[in-house]
Amino acid sequence: MFKFKQFGVAAVLALCAVSAMATNFRAADQVYLPIGGHAGSSSGVFQSDVVISNLSSDPVTVTIIFSSGPAGNQQPNLPSINLLPNERKEFVDFFGATLGLTSNLGVVVFNACKTGTSCGADTQDPQGVSPNFRPISVESRIYSGTNGTTGQLFSGYPWYNFVSSDQAANGLDKVQVVGVRNTGVAGNAGTFRTNIGLVNASQYSTTTLKVTLYSGSNPTTPLGTATATLGPLGQQQSGLGALFSTVTGVGSLTNAFFTVEQTSSTPTSDAPQSCLPNGCPGFFAYGSGLDNQTGDPTTLEPQYLKALTDAAILATYPAGSGKQPVRRAVHH
Repeated sequence: MFKFKQFGVAAVLALCAVSAMATNFRAADQVYLPIGGHAGSSSGVFQSDVVISNLSSDPVTVTIIFSSGPAGNQQPNLPSINLLPNERKEFVDFFGATLGLTSNLGVVVFNACKTGTSCGADTQDPQGVSPNFRPISVESRIYSGTNGTTGQLFSGYPWYNFVSSDQAANGLDKVQVVGVRNTGVAGNAGTFRTNIGLVNASQYSTTTLKVTLYSGSNPTTPLGTATATLGPLGQQQSGLGALFSTVTGVGSLTNAFFTVEQTSSTPTSDAPQSCLPNGCPGFFAYGSGLDNQTGDPTTLEPQYLKALTDAAILATYPAGSGKQPVRRAVHH
Protein backbone atom coordinates (compact mmCIF):
# COMPACT_ATOMS: atom_id res chain seq x y z
CA MET A 1 0.00 0.00 0.00
CA PHE A 2 1.23 3.47 -0.85
CA LYS A 3 2.53 5.48 2.10
CA PHE A 4 3.20 9.12 1.33
CA LYS A 5 5.63 9.50 4.22
CA GLN A 6 8.12 7.23 2.53
CA PHE A 7 8.28 9.59 -0.44
CA GLY A 8 7.98 12.78 1.58
CA VAL A 9 11.19 12.01 3.45
CA ALA A 10 13.08 11.64 0.18
CA ALA A 11 11.89 14.95 -1.14
CA VAL A 12 12.40 17.09 1.92
CA LEU A 13 15.83 15.65 2.70
CA ALA A 14 17.07 16.48 -0.76
CA LEU A 15 15.51 19.94 -0.62
CA CYS A 16 17.97 21.12 1.99
CA ALA A 17 20.94 20.21 -0.20
CA VAL A 18 20.06 21.97 -3.45
CA SER A 19 19.51 25.48 -4.72
CA ALA A 20 16.78 26.69 -7.06
CA MET A 21 17.02 25.37 -10.59
CA ALA A 22 15.69 26.74 -13.86
CA THR A 23 11.91 26.49 -13.86
CA ASN A 24 11.65 24.64 -17.17
CA PHE A 25 13.09 21.56 -15.48
CA ARG A 26 9.81 19.77 -14.70
CA ALA A 27 10.79 16.11 -14.38
CA ALA A 28 11.05 14.41 -10.98
CA ASP A 29 9.89 11.30 -9.14
CA GLN A 30 7.67 13.55 -6.99
CA VAL A 31 5.60 16.27 -8.70
CA TYR A 32 3.04 18.67 -7.20
CA LEU A 33 0.04 19.99 -9.13
CA PRO A 34 -0.81 23.11 -7.07
CA ILE A 35 -4.51 23.17 -7.95
CA GLY A 36 -6.87 20.77 -9.67
CA GLY A 37 -10.13 18.96 -9.22
CA HIS A 38 -13.76 18.63 -10.24
CA ALA A 39 -16.25 20.99 -8.60
CA GLY A 40 -19.28 23.09 -9.42
CA SER A 41 -19.14 26.88 -9.76
CA SER A 42 -21.31 29.78 -10.88
CA SER A 43 -19.79 29.55 -14.37
CA GLY A 44 -20.21 25.79 -14.73
CA VAL A 45 -18.26 22.77 -13.52
CA PHE A 46 -14.54 23.16 -12.99
CA GLN A 47 -12.58 20.12 -14.12
CA SER A 48 -8.95 19.31 -14.84
CA ASP A 49 -7.53 17.49 -17.84
CA VAL A 50 -4.13 16.03 -16.96
CA VAL A 51 -1.24 14.65 -19.01
CA ILE A 52 1.30 12.46 -17.21
CA SER A 53 4.56 11.69 -19.01
CA ASN A 54 6.78 8.74 -18.14
CA LEU A 55 10.28 10.04 -18.85
CA SER A 56 12.04 6.75 -18.22
CA SER A 57 12.59 3.59 -20.24
CA ASP A 58 10.93 1.49 -17.51
CA PRO A 59 7.22 1.04 -16.83
CA VAL A 60 6.12 3.14 -13.87
CA THR A 61 3.35 3.10 -11.31
CA VAL A 62 2.23 6.56 -10.24
CA THR A 63 0.63 6.86 -6.81
CA ILE A 64 -1.39 9.92 -5.84
CA ILE A 65 -2.27 12.01 -2.81
CA PHE A 66 -5.07 14.62 -3.05
CA SER A 67 -5.27 17.19 -0.26
CA SER A 68 -7.76 20.04 0.11
CA GLY A 69 -8.35 22.99 2.39
CA PRO A 70 -6.04 24.87 4.77
CA ALA A 71 -5.96 21.95 7.21
CA GLY A 72 -4.74 19.54 4.52
CA ASN A 73 -7.60 17.04 4.30
CA GLN A 74 -6.12 14.06 2.46
CA GLN A 75 -8.18 11.68 0.35
CA PRO A 76 -7.06 8.06 0.94
CA ASN A 77 -7.13 4.99 -1.32
CA LEU A 78 -6.96 6.71 -4.69
CA PRO A 79 -6.30 4.52 -7.74
CA SER A 80 -2.76 4.40 -9.08
CA ILE A 81 -1.75 5.05 -12.70
CA ASN A 82 0.38 2.66 -14.78
CA LEU A 83 2.43 3.96 -17.69
CA LEU A 84 4.47 2.04 -20.25
CA PRO A 85 8.10 3.01 -20.91
CA ASN A 86 8.22 6.60 -22.22
CA GLU A 87 4.41 6.70 -22.47
CA ARG A 88 2.46 9.96 -22.33
CA LYS A 89 -1.14 9.55 -21.23
CA GLU A 90 -3.95 12.11 -21.31
CA PHE A 91 -6.78 11.95 -18.78
CA VAL A 92 -9.90 14.00 -19.53
CA ASP A 93 -11.61 15.10 -16.30
CA PHE A 94 -8.84 13.35 -14.35
CA PHE A 95 -10.37 13.90 -10.92
CA GLY A 96 -13.96 13.02 -11.77
CA ALA A 97 -13.52 10.23 -14.32
CA THR A 98 -10.24 8.67 -13.12
CA LEU A 99 -10.08 9.35 -9.38
CA GLY A 100 -13.82 9.53 -8.62
CA LEU A 101 -13.50 12.91 -6.88
CA THR A 102 -16.40 15.09 -8.00
CA SER A 103 -16.83 17.84 -5.43
CA ASN A 104 -13.52 19.44 -4.49
CA LEU A 105 -10.43 21.34 -5.57
CA GLY A 106 -7.00 20.90 -4.02
CA VAL A 107 -3.31 20.10 -4.40
CA VAL A 108 -2.20 16.79 -5.90
CA VAL A 109 1.09 14.98 -5.29
CA PHE A 110 2.23 12.43 -7.88
CA ASN A 111 4.94 9.89 -7.03
CA ALA A 112 6.52 7.57 -9.60
CA CYS A 113 8.16 4.22 -8.93
CA LYS A 114 9.38 1.49 -11.27
CA THR A 115 6.47 -0.92 -11.67
CA GLY A 116 6.77 -4.09 -9.62
CA THR A 117 9.28 -2.63 -7.15
CA SER A 118 9.17 -0.78 -3.85
CA CYS A 119 10.26 2.82 -3.32
CA GLY A 120 9.74 2.62 0.43
CA ALA A 121 12.10 3.70 3.20
CA ASP A 122 13.71 0.25 3.19
CA THR A 123 15.01 0.91 -0.35
CA GLN A 124 16.31 4.44 0.28
CA ASP A 125 19.85 5.55 1.00
CA PRO A 126 20.72 7.95 3.87
CA GLN A 127 19.81 10.87 1.59
CA GLY A 128 16.36 9.39 1.00
CA VAL A 129 16.94 8.35 -2.61
CA SER A 130 15.60 5.01 -3.85
CA PRO A 131 17.08 3.35 -6.95
CA ASN A 132 13.49 2.58 -7.96
CA PHE A 133 12.35 6.21 -8.25
CA ARG A 134 11.57 7.17 -11.85
CA PRO A 135 11.02 10.64 -13.40
CA ILE A 136 7.65 11.88 -14.62
CA SER A 137 6.21 15.25 -15.58
CA VAL A 138 2.64 16.51 -15.18
CA GLU A 139 0.71 19.15 -17.13
CA SER A 140 -2.89 20.18 -16.48
CA ARG A 141 -5.56 22.50 -17.83
CA ILE A 142 -8.29 23.45 -15.38
CA TYR A 143 -11.38 24.93 -17.01
CA SER A 144 -15.10 25.55 -16.66
CA GLY A 145 -18.08 26.60 -18.77
CA THR A 146 -21.33 25.40 -20.25
CA ASN A 147 -21.27 27.18 -23.64
CA GLY A 148 -17.61 26.83 -24.46
CA THR A 149 -14.89 26.90 -21.83
CA THR A 150 -12.34 29.22 -20.26
CA GLY A 151 -9.33 27.72 -18.55
CA GLN A 152 -5.67 27.95 -17.65
CA LEU A 153 -2.49 25.89 -17.68
CA PHE A 154 -0.94 24.60 -14.48
CA SER A 155 2.38 22.80 -14.83
CA GLY A 156 3.31 20.25 -12.21
CA TYR A 157 6.10 21.52 -9.94
CA PRO A 158 8.94 19.07 -9.23
CA TRP A 159 9.76 18.75 -5.55
CA TYR A 160 13.03 20.65 -5.97
CA ASN A 161 11.11 23.81 -6.88
CA PHE A 162 9.98 24.20 -3.25
CA VAL A 163 10.47 27.60 -1.70
CA SER A 164 11.78 27.20 1.84
CA SER A 165 12.71 29.28 4.86
CA ASP A 166 15.66 26.90 5.20
CA GLN A 167 17.15 28.64 2.16
CA ALA A 168 17.15 32.15 3.66
CA ALA A 169 20.96 32.30 3.65
CA ASN A 170 20.89 31.81 -0.12
CA GLY A 171 18.11 34.36 -0.72
CA LEU A 172 15.77 31.61 -1.91
CA ASP A 173 13.16 31.88 0.84
CA LYS A 174 10.84 34.34 -0.90
CA VAL A 175 9.05 34.57 -4.27
CA GLN A 176 7.10 37.28 -6.05
CA VAL A 177 4.02 37.11 -8.27
CA VAL A 178 3.57 40.03 -10.68
CA GLY A 179 0.82 41.19 -13.01
CA VAL A 180 -1.71 41.65 -10.21
CA ARG A 181 -4.85 43.62 -11.02
CA ASN A 182 -7.94 44.02 -8.90
CA THR A 183 -10.31 46.52 -10.49
CA GLY A 184 -13.79 45.03 -10.20
CA VAL A 185 -15.97 42.01 -9.57
CA ALA A 186 -17.31 39.15 -11.67
CA GLY A 187 -19.48 40.32 -14.55
CA ASN A 188 -18.06 43.83 -14.86
CA ALA A 189 -16.75 44.50 -18.36
CA GLY A 190 -13.24 45.92 -18.67
CA THR A 191 -12.22 44.94 -15.13
CA PHE A 192 -10.02 42.25 -13.63
CA ARG A 193 -9.50 40.46 -10.35
CA THR A 194 -6.71 38.28 -8.92
CA ASN A 195 -6.74 35.14 -6.79
CA ILE A 196 -3.78 34.06 -4.65
CA GLY A 197 -2.91 30.37 -4.29
CA LEU A 198 -0.78 28.98 -1.44
CA VAL A 199 0.36 25.40 -0.83
CA ASN A 200 2.22 23.87 2.13
CA ALA A 201 4.47 21.35 0.38
CA SER A 202 5.58 19.62 3.60
CA GLN A 203 3.78 16.70 5.16
CA TYR A 204 5.73 17.16 8.39
CA SER A 205 4.91 20.69 9.46
CA THR A 206 2.23 23.31 9.91
CA THR A 207 3.39 26.56 8.37
CA THR A 208 2.44 30.21 8.42
CA LEU A 209 2.95 32.15 5.19
CA LYS A 210 3.13 35.93 4.97
CA VAL A 211 1.77 37.56 1.82
CA THR A 212 2.84 41.17 1.24
CA LEU A 213 1.14 43.36 -1.36
CA TYR A 214 2.98 46.17 -3.18
CA SER A 215 2.41 48.68 -5.93
CA GLY A 216 4.82 48.12 -8.79
CA SER A 217 5.74 51.81 -8.71
CA ASN A 218 6.57 51.69 -4.97
CA PRO A 219 8.18 48.32 -4.27
CA THR A 220 9.56 49.30 -0.85
CA THR A 221 6.40 50.37 1.00
CA PRO A 222 3.83 47.59 1.43
CA LEU A 223 0.19 48.29 0.74
CA GLY A 224 -0.66 45.60 3.26
CA THR A 225 0.21 42.18 4.63
CA ALA A 226 -1.83 39.05 5.26
CA THR A 227 -1.04 35.65 6.75
CA ALA A 228 -2.27 32.13 6.11
CA THR A 229 -1.70 29.13 8.35
CA LEU A 230 -1.69 25.81 6.52
CA GLY A 231 -1.56 22.32 7.96
CA PRO A 232 0.54 19.55 6.42
CA LEU A 233 -0.16 19.58 2.65
CA GLY A 234 -2.71 22.33 3.29
CA GLN A 235 -3.73 24.69 0.49
CA GLN A 236 -5.95 27.67 -0.11
CA GLN A 237 -6.91 29.95 -2.97
CA SER A 238 -8.30 33.33 -1.92
CA GLY A 239 -9.45 36.40 -3.78
CA LEU A 240 -7.07 39.29 -3.30
CA GLY A 241 -9.93 41.43 -2.03
CA ALA A 242 -10.76 38.85 0.64
CA LEU A 243 -7.14 38.37 1.72
CA PHE A 244 -6.51 42.13 1.94
CA SER A 245 -9.98 43.28 2.93
CA THR A 246 -8.68 46.09 5.14
CA VAL A 247 -6.38 47.64 2.51
CA THR A 248 -7.71 50.93 1.13
CA GLY A 249 -7.95 50.92 -2.64
CA VAL A 250 -7.56 47.15 -3.05
CA GLY A 251 -10.45 47.23 -5.54
CA SER A 252 -8.63 49.63 -7.87
CA LEU A 253 -5.19 48.03 -8.12
CA THR A 254 -3.18 47.86 -11.31
CA ASN A 255 0.54 47.14 -11.77
CA ALA A 256 0.70 45.43 -8.37
CA PHE A 257 2.62 42.42 -7.10
CA PHE A 258 2.85 40.32 -3.98
CA THR A 259 5.60 38.38 -2.23
CA VAL A 260 5.25 35.18 -0.18
CA GLU A 261 7.56 33.89 2.55
CA GLN A 262 7.38 31.58 5.58
CA THR A 263 7.31 33.13 9.02
CA SER A 264 7.04 29.90 11.03
CA SER A 265 7.08 26.14 10.63
CA THR A 266 6.09 23.77 13.43
CA PRO A 267 6.90 20.05 13.07
CA THR A 268 4.19 17.42 13.37
CA SER A 269 4.41 14.81 16.11
CA ASP A 270 5.40 12.16 13.54
CA ALA A 271 8.11 14.24 11.82
CA PRO A 272 11.26 12.14 11.31
CA GLN A 273 14.48 13.13 13.07
CA SER A 274 15.88 14.39 9.77
CA CYS A 275 13.06 16.99 9.62
CA LEU A 276 13.62 18.44 13.06
CA PRO A 277 13.50 21.04 14.47
CA ASN A 278 11.20 22.77 11.94
CA GLY A 279 9.46 19.99 10.00
CA CYS A 280 11.28 20.41 6.65
CA PRO A 281 9.49 23.61 5.56
CA GLY A 282 8.56 24.15 1.93
CA PHE A 283 5.79 25.90 0.00
CA PHE A 284 4.47 26.86 -3.42
CA ALA A 285 2.60 30.02 -4.43
CA TYR A 286 0.88 31.29 -7.56
CA GLY A 287 -1.61 33.87 -8.77
CA SER A 288 -4.62 33.65 -11.07
CA GLY A 289 -5.66 36.74 -13.00
CA LEU A 290 -9.27 36.74 -14.22
CA ASP A 291 -11.12 38.88 -16.75
CA ASN A 292 -14.31 39.80 -14.91
CA GLN A 293 -16.53 39.81 -17.99
CA THR A 294 -15.47 36.50 -19.55
CA GLY A 295 -14.10 34.73 -16.50
CA ASP A 296 -11.02 33.87 -18.57
CA PRO A 297 -8.07 33.22 -16.20
CA THR A 298 -4.30 33.50 -16.64
CA THR A 299 -1.81 31.67 -14.43
CA LEU A 300 0.67 34.02 -12.73
CA GLU A 301 3.72 31.96 -11.86
CA PRO A 302 6.04 32.63 -8.90
CA GLN A 303 9.52 34.06 -9.44
CA TYR A 304 12.57 34.12 -7.22
CA LEU A 305 13.93 37.60 -6.53
CA LYS A 306 17.44 36.77 -7.72
CA ALA A 307 19.15 35.25 -10.74
CA LEU A 308 20.88 31.89 -10.83
CA THR A 309 24.52 32.24 -9.85
CA ASP A 310 27.33 31.19 -12.18
CA ALA A 311 27.92 28.22 -9.86
CA ALA A 312 24.28 27.15 -10.15
CA ILE A 313 24.39 27.45 -13.93
CA LEU A 314 27.59 25.40 -13.96
CA ALA A 315 25.89 22.75 -11.81
CA THR A 316 23.03 22.60 -14.31
CA TYR A 317 25.31 22.52 -17.36
CA PRO A 318 28.51 20.88 -16.06
CA ALA A 319 31.82 21.58 -17.78
CA GLY A 320 33.05 18.60 -19.77
CA SER A 321 29.52 17.31 -20.49
CA GLY A 322 29.15 19.26 -23.71
CA LYS A 323 28.81 22.93 -24.57
CA GLN A 324 27.61 25.23 -21.86
CA PRO A 325 25.03 27.95 -22.59
CA VAL A 326 26.43 30.93 -24.50
CA ARG A 327 24.91 34.39 -24.36
CA ARG A 328 23.25 35.12 -27.71
CA ALA A 329 23.15 38.89 -27.22
CA VAL A 330 25.79 41.40 -26.24
CA HIS A 331 25.23 44.05 -23.58
CA HIS A 332 26.00 47.59 -24.79
